[in-house]
Amino acid sequence: MELKDQAAWTLGDLASEGPGIREQLHANGALKPLVELANTDDRALLQTACFALSNMARKPSSYFDEMFELQLPQIVARQMSRLQKDTGCMKELSWVCAYLAAGSSEQQIDVLLATGSIDVILESALAAMGSDGAVAHSVAQTSALLIPAIRTLGNIAAGTDSQTHELVCKPGVVRLLVQCIESTSSRAVEKESLWVLSSITACCKADVDAVVDAGVVPDLVRIIEKQNFDIKKEAAFSLLNIAIVGGRIGDLPSEQLVVEFVEFVRSQDEELVRMGVQFISILFDQLPKDVGVGLLRQVAGGIDALETLIAVTEDDDTRSTVSALIDQYYGEETELQ
Repeated sequence: MELKDQAAWTLGDLASEGPGIREQLHANGALKPLVELANTDDRALLQTACFALSNMARKPSSYFDEMFELQLPQIVARQMSRLQKDTGCMKELSWVCAYLAAGSSEQQIDVLLATGSIDVILESALAAMGSDGAVAHSVAQTSALLIPAIRTLGNIAAGTDSQTHELVCKPGVVRLLVQCIESTSSRAVEKESLWVLSSITACCKADVDAVVDAGVVPDLVRIIEKQNFDIKKEAAFSLLNIAIVGGRIGDLPSEQLVVEFVEFVRSQDEELVRMGVQFISILFDQLPKDVGVGLLRQVAGGIDALETLIAVTEDDDTRSTVSALIDQYYGEETELQ
């Protein structure tokens, strides 16, 4: 058994070196024995086999479909059902699911959903967070379990709209994401959770409603106001989706948010700039004209930020949008005089 464990570890270590090495390992027949090892009753050996398989499952690869032909998703699901309370095994099994979901076709994601492994991952993650959002283990242990779990959910949510909706309808998915965002003990978990939320809110109004009704908006606003720009960006995607896909601009504290999105316009990051312009455009389009313009007028230097942007941006679409916003701003101002 020890020899098998060492051999599997070595193969997994080699597989992490890159796609060329993984192709060589596959050509030399490494994949099938590793999948067979995943059927073991030995927990230590199972973790090592999963470490190797999660590395082998990384794309690009010419043999990815073979993992499904060898029924790896079904094996993983059976082991999860048996070992749901073993955090070490669940962590490694979840990483296999995460990489399988990341590289899967629409049909392969359907296979993963059908195995029930996503349900077990969700139950395990909710248990790790605790019923009140307080972590059940140490922060390090909980993060180690949650990151592959949430990565798996995110890869499923990045599938088709129907697959995203099926995920959202699973009991506890939105609650888990909200708890992970509210628990600020792990920046990595928070960022992963925000990424999943951005995919969910991009799907359909029903999914946006599920997220908003779960009470996530105050947490997204807190992040926009207090976190670093990379985390702010993840929260901003969801806020924009809530307004655009969900049509729920009225549920957002626009007076607070417009200040932050004007700061996006002033940033050097092109994506942040586009998001800032998009939010201001939403205010002008979805709110009564005088209200949208009035919100921007309350921000010190708000119109100046747009006028500066139109002079410096090299993006034609951004320039066109900003030009229209400036025209609306001064048009409304003229009407008020």
